[in-house]
Amino acid sequence: MGMVMLMACAFSLPASAQMAGDPPDTLPALYSPYSATTATEQKDQTPVPFRQEDQVPSAPQGTTFLDTFHSNVANNILQTATWLDSFFYDPRYTEEKNATRAVVRNQVFLEEHAHLSFQSKMQFVLILPQLQNKAHLILAGDPNEDNPSPLGQSLQTSYAPVQNTNRNATAAIGYQVKAGERRNINVKVGIRRRHDGSFAMFIRPYYRRLYHMDGWDLRFTQEFPYWTDIKWSSSTTVDVERPLGKTFFFRTSLNGSWYEHQPGYYYGLLFSVSQPLSTTSALVYELGSTFQTGADDLLTAVAVNTRYRRRVWRDWMYFDITPQVRFPRERRFNPVPGILFALEVQFEQGKGRL
Repeated sequence: MGMVMLMACAFSLPASAQMAGDPPDTLPALYSPYSATTATEQKDQTPVPFRQEDQVPSAPQGTTFLDTFHSNVANNILQTATWLDSFFYDPRYTEEKNATRAVVRNQVFLEEHAHLSFQSKMQFVLILPQLQNKAHLILAGDPNEDNPSPLGQSLQTSYAPVQNTNRNATAAIGYQVKAGERRNINVKVGIRRRHDGSFAMFIRPYYRRLYHMDGWDLRFTQEFPYWTDIKWSSSTTVDVERPLGKTFFFRTSLNGSWYEHQPGYYYGLLFSVSQPLSTTSALVYELGSTFQTGADDLLTAVAVNTRYRRRVWRDWMYFDITPQVRFPRERRFNPVPGILFALEVQFEQGKGRL
């Protein structure tokens, strides 16, 4: 009997010691909450849908990324949508993100029967702690910053008047009046240097409201920018979204824009399905159409694409490749294939970057 008790103690000591001081080893390092931080540090972190690492094991054991993703889809729709928008650096995310950061995006677009086009975008946001971290300084250079296309960042179909997209550089102060899950109100005041070298002052009030409706989320967003040269304009967006099964995330967006000195109303409808592939890559499938009001509502273009985005080399560098086909009215809706390549670098405070 004594020999049996000694053997039982010998086998039980390592397990008890591990439970007392060591992290659990039932999960792979990628998904273990102790893989990058201590238990004390982990308590202070905001929960995210899943951990983001540079590499994903080819054959993980135990709980996998998809298991964690599926669980979070079921438990928190908003959190899943927020992760997807942050991964793709969607305007829905960046418009309300109040943190010091710098982003540089270079993209090349090639379309059949068209010249190769290159575009560089830059944004630097600096939080002003003197104003209780509610205000931030914005320096940006983006030719299409004031063209809120309903077809998203990747679909290369312009529905707004060309003269309203010739912006070059911005310096502004933004202030968060109200920031929360259900509602966000902020305003930007600044100066914009036009493409032709002229300057214009502007103010851009922004309002967003989120509604939960029996498994669906509805997001209403409204902007009323005023420019000293082109006067008033308006941009209204309604998003309806929800998880689709256990792997995909569905969103449909209706966006409309009005310009004081431009005839008609410009609007578009976009359907998108997002598919996270791993903690470092995701796909988005998009189908969009644009319209312009007049004597009759005219369908101006239809576009479809597949956007692949992956974090490469470091956790602050992203690569995009987006093949697409659009069917513009000016070409009698014949297919026009194109492809977009983009390299994006992000630096953020508090993540070992800025």
